[in-house]
Amino acid sequence: MKVMQKSFIIVIAVSLGTIGALYSLPKVVVSDEKKTLEQTNAPTANRDQATAAATPTPDATDNHGSKFTAEQQQNLDKIRATYAGKTDMPSQLALANSLVETFVQYTRYDSAAYYAEKIAQLNTTETTLLKAADLYYEAFTYALDNTKTATMGEKARALYQQVLDKNPNNLMAKTNMAMTFVSSPNPMQGILMLREVIAKEPEFEPALFNLGILSIRSNQFGKAVERFKQILKINPANSKAALNLGYCLAELDRKDEAKQILEKVLANAKDPQEKAAANEILSKLK
Repeated sequence: MKVMQKSFIIVIAVSLGTIGALYSLPKVVVSDEKKTLEQTNAPTANRDQATAAATPTPDATDNHGSKFTAEQQQNLDKIRATYAGKTDMPSQLALANSLVETFVQYTRYDSAAYYAEKIAQLNTTETTLLKAADLYYEAFTYALDNTKTATMGEKARALYQQVLDKNPNNLMAKTNMAMTFVSSPNPMQGILMLREVIAKEPEFEPALFNLGILSIRSNQFGKAVERFKQILKINPANSKAALNLGYCLAELDRKDEAKQILEKVLANAKDPQEKAAANEILSKLK
Protein backbone atom coordinates (compact mmCIF):
# COMPACT_ATOMS: atom_id res chain seq x y z
CA MET A 1 0.00 0.00 0.00
CA LYS A 2 1.53 3.29 -1.12
CA VAL A 3 1.02 6.34 1.05
CA MET A 4 0.15 9.64 -0.59
CA GLN A 5 2.86 11.75 -2.20
CA LYS A 6 1.92 14.56 0.17
CA SER A 7 3.27 12.49 3.04
CA PHE A 8 6.57 12.10 1.21
CA ILE A 9 6.83 15.86 0.82
CA ILE A 10 6.13 16.41 4.51
CA VAL A 11 8.66 13.77 5.55
CA ILE A 12 11.35 15.39 3.43
CA ALA A 13 10.42 18.86 4.66
CA VAL A 14 10.71 18.01 8.33
CA SER A 15 14.08 16.43 7.68
CA LEU A 16 15.53 19.86 6.98
CA GLY A 17 17.82 21.27 9.63
CA THR A 18 18.72 24.82 10.60
CA ILE A 19 22.07 26.49 10.01
CA GLY A 20 24.92 24.15 10.75
CA ALA A 21 22.52 21.52 12.04
CA LEU A 22 22.11 17.95 10.92
CA TYR A 23 20.26 16.49 8.01
CA SER A 24 19.86 19.36 5.54
CA LEU A 25 18.97 18.11 2.09
CA PRO A 26 19.55 19.38 -1.43
CA LYS A 27 16.79 19.42 -4.04
CA VAL A 28 18.00 16.54 -6.22
CA VAL A 29 16.93 13.02 -7.07
CA VAL A 30 19.57 10.30 -7.20
CA SER A 31 18.40 7.33 -9.23
CA ASP A 32 20.72 4.78 -7.66
CA GLU A 33 23.59 4.87 -5.18
CA LYS A 34 25.61 2.64 -7.51
CA LYS A 35 25.24 4.62 -10.74
CA THR A 36 24.21 7.98 -12.17
CA LEU A 37 21.79 8.55 -15.01
CA GLU A 38 22.18 11.04 -17.80
CA GLN A 39 18.71 12.43 -17.21
CA THR A 40 19.72 13.26 -13.62
CA ASN A 41 22.99 14.91 -14.59
CA ALA A 42 22.08 16.82 -17.74
CA PRO A 43 19.98 19.67 -16.34
CA THR A 44 22.35 20.07 -13.41
CA ALA A 45 25.35 20.20 -15.72
CA ASN A 46 23.68 22.89 -17.81
CA ARG A 47 22.90 25.08 -14.83
CA ASP A 48 26.42 24.63 -13.43
CA GLN A 49 27.95 25.77 -16.72
CA ALA A 50 25.72 28.82 -16.71
CA THR A 51 26.69 29.79 -13.16
CA ALA A 52 30.27 28.58 -12.86
CA ALA A 53 32.33 30.60 -10.41
CA ALA A 54 29.48 33.06 -9.82
CA THR A 55 29.92 35.12 -6.67
CA PRO A 56 26.74 36.52 -5.15
CA THR A 57 26.49 40.04 -3.85
CA PRO A 58 24.24 41.06 -0.95
CA ASP A 59 20.60 40.56 -1.86
CA ALA A 60 21.43 39.96 -5.52
CA THR A 61 20.59 36.28 -5.19
CA ASP A 62 17.65 36.68 -2.85
CA ASN A 63 14.53 35.47 -4.64
CA HIS A 64 12.40 34.53 -1.67
CA GLY A 65 9.17 35.92 -3.07
CA SER A 66 8.86 38.53 -0.32
CA LYS A 67 10.52 41.86 0.23
CA PHE A 68 11.89 43.39 3.39
CA THR A 69 9.51 45.48 5.43
CA ALA A 70 10.28 49.18 5.55
CA GLU A 71 11.65 48.78 9.07
CA GLN A 72 13.86 45.84 8.09
CA GLN A 73 15.20 47.68 5.04
CA GLN A 74 15.95 50.78 7.10
CA ASN A 75 17.80 48.68 9.66
CA LEU A 76 19.87 46.95 6.99
CA ASP A 77 20.67 50.17 5.16
CA LYS A 78 21.93 51.72 8.38
CA ILE A 79 24.22 48.80 9.24
CA ARG A 80 25.53 48.49 5.69
CA ALA A 81 26.25 52.18 5.40
CA THR A 82 28.25 52.07 8.61
CA TYR A 83 30.03 48.91 7.45
CA ALA A 84 30.98 50.51 4.14
CA GLY A 85 32.48 53.51 5.92
CA LYS A 86 34.79 51.51 8.18
CA THR A 87 38.34 50.59 7.22
CA ASP A 88 39.74 49.15 10.44
CA MET A 89 39.45 45.39 10.83
CA PRO A 90 37.79 45.26 14.27
CA SER A 91 34.95 47.52 13.12
CA GLN A 92 34.55 45.65 9.83
CA LEU A 93 34.38 42.32 11.63
CA ALA A 94 31.88 43.56 14.18
CA LEU A 95 29.60 45.16 11.59
CA ALA A 96 29.84 42.22 9.18
CA ASN A 97 28.87 39.94 12.04
CA SER A 98 25.91 42.20 12.79
CA LEU A 99 24.84 41.93 9.15
CA VAL A 100 25.17 38.14 9.27
CA GLU A 101 22.97 37.94 12.35
CA THR A 102 20.43 40.34 10.87
CA PHE A 103 20.15 38.50 7.57
CA VAL A 104 19.80 35.19 9.40
CA GLN A 105 17.03 36.71 11.49
CA TYR A 106 15.31 37.70 8.24
CA THR A 107 16.00 34.20 6.78
CA ARG A 108 18.10 35.62 3.93
CA TYR A 109 20.82 33.02 4.17
CA ASP A 110 22.59 33.89 0.92
CA SER A 111 23.17 37.48 2.02
CA ALA A 112 24.17 36.27 5.49
CA ALA A 113 26.66 33.93 3.83
CA TYR A 114 28.11 36.77 1.76
CA TYR A 115 29.07 38.72 4.89
CA ALA A 116 30.16 35.58 6.74
CA GLU A 117 32.55 34.96 3.87
CA LYS A 118 33.85 38.53 4.24
CA ILE A 119 34.56 37.75 7.89
CA ALA A 120 36.38 34.56 6.91
CA GLN A 121 38.51 36.51 4.45
CA LEU A 122 39.52 38.98 7.15
CA ASN A 123 40.01 36.36 9.86
CA THR A 124 40.58 32.96 8.28
CA THR A 125 40.00 30.24 10.84
CA GLU A 126 38.25 26.89 10.72
CA THR A 127 35.37 28.42 12.69
CA THR A 128 34.82 31.42 10.40
CA LEU A 129 35.16 29.32 7.24
CA LEU A 130 32.70 26.76 8.59
CA LYS A 131 30.14 29.42 9.48
CA ALA A 132 30.28 30.88 5.97
CA ALA A 133 30.11 27.42 4.43
CA ASP A 134 27.13 26.45 6.57
CA LEU A 135 25.26 29.60 5.59
CA TYR A 136 25.87 29.02 1.89
CA TYR A 137 24.75 25.42 2.45
CA GLU A 138 21.58 26.68 4.09
CA ALA A 139 20.95 28.95 1.11
CA PHE A 140 21.69 26.01 -1.21
CA THR A 141 19.18 23.85 0.64
CA TYR A 142 16.34 26.36 0.43
CA ALA A 143 17.10 27.82 -3.02
CA LEU A 144 13.98 28.34 -5.12
CA ASP A 145 15.53 27.82 -8.56
CA ASN A 146 18.22 25.71 -10.21
CA THR A 147 20.59 28.57 -10.93
CA LYS A 148 20.67 29.66 -7.33
CA THR A 149 20.97 26.07 -6.11
CA ALA A 150 24.06 25.59 -8.28
CA THR A 151 25.65 28.89 -7.25
CA MET A 152 25.08 28.39 -3.54
CA GLY A 153 26.28 24.79 -3.76
CA GLU A 154 29.51 25.85 -5.44
CA LYS A 155 30.17 28.51 -2.82
CA ALA A 156 29.47 26.12 0.04
CA ARG A 157 31.62 23.42 -1.52
CA ALA A 158 34.62 25.73 -1.96
CA LEU A 159 34.44 26.89 1.66
CA TYR A 160 33.98 23.38 3.03
CA GLN A 161 37.10 22.39 1.10
CA GLN A 162 39.01 25.14 2.89
CA VAL A 163 37.68 23.83 6.22
CA LEU A 164 38.82 20.31 5.32
CA ASP A 165 42.23 21.61 4.25
CA LYS A 166 42.62 22.89 7.80
CA ASN A 167 40.96 19.93 9.48
CA PRO A 168 40.45 16.74 7.42
CA ASN A 169 38.60 15.22 10.39
CA ASN A 170 35.70 17.67 10.30
CA LEU A 171 33.07 15.09 9.36
CA MET A 172 30.17 17.55 9.35
CA ALA A 173 31.93 19.69 6.76
CA LYS A 174 32.63 16.61 4.64
CA THR A 175 29.04 15.40 4.96
CA ASN A 176 27.54 18.71 3.85
CA MET A 177 30.11 19.07 1.08
CA ALA A 178 29.12 15.60 -0.12
CA MET A 179 25.49 16.67 -0.39
CA THR A 180 26.43 19.63 -2.59
CA PHE A 181 28.10 17.18 -4.96
CA VAL A 182 24.94 15.08 -5.12
CA SER A 183 23.22 17.92 -7.00
CA SER A 184 26.23 18.61 -9.23
CA PRO A 185 27.24 16.87 -12.48
CA ASN A 186 29.19 14.50 -10.20
CA PRO A 187 26.58 12.99 -7.82
CA MET A 188 28.55 9.79 -7.26
CA GLN A 189 31.41 11.82 -5.81
CA GLY A 190 29.05 12.98 -3.10
CA ILE A 191 27.81 9.48 -2.35
CA LEU A 192 31.38 8.20 -2.18
CA MET A 193 32.25 10.99 0.24
CA LEU A 194 29.35 10.00 2.48
CA ARG A 195 30.60 6.44 2.43
CA GLU A 196 34.08 7.67 3.35
CA VAL A 197 32.58 9.44 6.36
CA ILE A 198 30.80 6.25 7.42
CA ALA A 199 33.99 4.25 6.94
CA LYS A 200 35.80 6.64 9.26
CA GLU A 201 32.97 6.97 11.78
CA PRO A 202 30.33 4.23 11.33
CA GLU A 203 27.94 5.89 13.79
CA PHE A 204 28.04 9.41 12.37
CA GLU A 205 24.33 10.21 12.28
CA PRO A 206 24.24 13.02 9.68
CA ALA A 207 25.94 10.89 7.02
CA LEU A 208 23.77 7.87 7.81
CA PHE A 209 20.67 10.05 7.68
CA ASN A 210 21.55 11.60 4.33
CA LEU A 211 22.26 8.18 2.84
CA GLY A 212 18.84 7.11 4.09
CA ILE A 213 17.16 10.10 2.49
CA LEU A 214 18.96 9.50 -0.79
CA SER A 215 17.68 5.92 -0.71
CA ILE A 216 14.13 7.24 -0.21
CA ARG A 217 14.48 9.59 -3.11
CA SER A 218 15.58 6.73 -5.36
CA ASN A 219 12.72 4.53 -4.10
CA GLN A 220 15.15 2.13 -2.41
CA PHE A 221 13.04 1.86 0.72
CA GLY A 222 14.68 -1.33 1.96
CA LYS A 223 18.09 0.36 2.04
CA ALA A 224 16.57 3.39 3.71
CA VAL A 225 15.04 1.20 6.43
CA GLU A 226 18.50 -0.18 7.22
CA ARG A 227 19.96 3.32 7.53
CA PHE A 228 17.23 4.69 9.80
CA LYS A 229 17.21 1.57 11.98
CA GLN A 230 20.97 1.97 12.39
CA ILE A 231 20.49 5.58 13.50
CA LEU A 232 17.83 4.60 16.03
CA LYS A 233 20.15 2.00 17.53
CA ILE A 234 22.68 4.78 18.06
CA ASN A 235 20.16 7.40 19.12
CA PRO A 236 16.66 6.12 19.98
CA ALA A 237 15.47 9.71 20.51
CA ASN A 238 16.06 10.72 16.88
CA SER A 239 12.47 11.44 15.90
CA LYS A 240 13.37 12.44 12.33
CA ALA A 241 14.93 9.04 11.73
CA ALA A 242 11.90 7.34 13.31
CA LEU A 243 9.50 9.34 11.14
CA ASN A 244 11.34 8.46 7.96
CA LEU A 245 11.60 4.82 9.06
CA GLY A 246 7.84 4.74 9.53
CA TYR A 247 7.35 6.25 6.09
CA CYS A 248 9.64 3.67 4.47
CA LEU A 249 7.93 0.77 6.23
CA ALA A 250 4.58 2.10 5.00
CA GLU A 251 5.92 2.24 1.45
CA LEU A 252 7.06 -1.38 1.80
CA ASP A 253 3.52 -2.28 2.96
CA ARG A 254 4.83 -3.34 6.37
CA LYS A 255 1.87 -1.63 7.98
CA ASP A 256 2.04 -3.05 11.50
CA GLU A 257 5.70 -2.09 11.89
CA ALA A 258 5.03 1.33 10.41
CA LYS A 259 2.14 1.99 12.80
CA GLN A 260 4.24 0.99 15.81
CA ILE A 261 7.05 3.39 14.84
CA LEU A 262 4.77 6.27 13.89
CA GLU A 263 2.76 6.00 17.10
CA LYS A 264 6.04 6.38 19.00
CA VAL A 265 6.77 9.51 16.95
CA LEU A 266 3.37 10.90 17.96
CA ALA A 267 4.08 10.14 21.60
CA ASN A 268 7.63 11.46 21.75
CA ALA A 269 8.26 14.04 19.01
CA LYS A 270 8.30 17.69 20.05
CA ASP A 271 8.13 19.16 16.54
CA PRO A 272 4.50 19.79 15.43
CA GLN A 273 5.50 19.17 11.79
CA GLU A 274 6.79 15.73 12.68
CA LYS A 275 3.59 14.91 14.50
CA ALA A 276 1.53 16.15 11.56
CA ALA A 277 3.57 14.02 9.14
CA ALA A 278 3.18 10.94 11.35
CA ASN A 279 -0.60 11.49 11.53
CA GLU A 280 -0.76 11.96 7.77
CA ILE A 281 1.02 8.67 7.09
CA LEU A 282 -0.98 6.81 9.74
CA SER A 283 -4.24 8.02 8.20
CA LYS A 284 -3.31 6.20 4.97
CA LEU A 285 -2.60 2.95 6.77
CA LYS A 286 -6.05 2.43 8.26
